[in-house]
Amino acid sequence: MSEPVIKIEYQLSESEYLAANRLVFFQSREVLIRMGAFCALALMGAFLMNMILVDMFALWGLIAVVVVFDVFIFYNALVILPRQYYRGDPKFREKYHVTFSDEGVVVKTFQIDSKLAWSLYTKVIEGSDMYLLVYGKDMRMINAVPKRSFRCKDEEIQFRALVTRHISDSPGFKNIPAEDREYTPQSLTPPDWR
Repeated sequence: MSEPVIKIEYQLSESEYLAANRLVFFQSREVLIRMGAFCALALMGAFLMNMILVDMFALWGLIAVVVVFDVFIFYNALVILPRQYYRGDPKFREKYHVTFSDEGVVVKTFQIDSKLAWSLYTKVIEGSDMYLLVYGKDMRMINAVPKRSFRCKDEEIQFRALVTRHISDSPGFKNIPAEDREYTPQSLTPPDWR
């Protein structure tokens, strides 16, 4: 039996890049704990200011300012910064040609030509529309693979098996239902060629 070689090509849209960043953000326990602690400390600071400001109206105004500030921090981390990165770096907008095999991952674009060993990757995350192959420990880097780039379900299943075989931390994989594993034509009537 020959080893599977999966070749895909895709170009990430800005919305896909933002979705990939959100997926990494919400999968990182440390980042969520830090953001939650920051918000809690900011609210505690507002309540402590109540001891200085006896006026109840000032307290609610201060709490509103803290909440708006927290929302701005989240919006900045999830939308503004990733959008600036995407628009500022042309490599994110290039067409990617990616080959997955047991030997590793080959990524080619106009500017990039690299071969990555499977041992580089530390985790895989599955979202509703994409897979994220994560590498790096302190500074997370990702290879985003949109599900739309696979030509058929069989190719996607081979990709999942390859990733599961080579990346030990892949608990985020959703199970593919048995009915989706087989190709099912949309219509059983042949087209009218007249």
